[in-house]
Amino acid sequence: MSDYTPNNRILVEIIANRKWMAAMMDGMPMECLTDCAEEITSLRSWLKTRTDERDEARREVCRRQHKYVTFATANAEAESLGWDCFREDK
Repeated sequence: MSDYTPNNRILVEIIANRKWMAAMMDGMPMECLTDCAEEITSLRSWLKTRTDERDEARREVCRRQHKYVTFATANAEAESLGWDCFREDK
């Protein structure tokens, strides 16, 4: 993703601290690590859902702006706002 939202900053921080996390997990029971992995998977799914919802809301804003306010296309409107909600790589 090209935009740098608060959720993306959190993920960047987690990745940046992966060595610390690996050291912290050393010696943990496998059950705890499995629970952590399941929670990470759940959070990734939650983040994707929220990102999809955000992008849909942004697309709707751009479509309405295009329809009622400006003559720019919805894609151009999104670009002018710095949004990538019409990206093809979903």
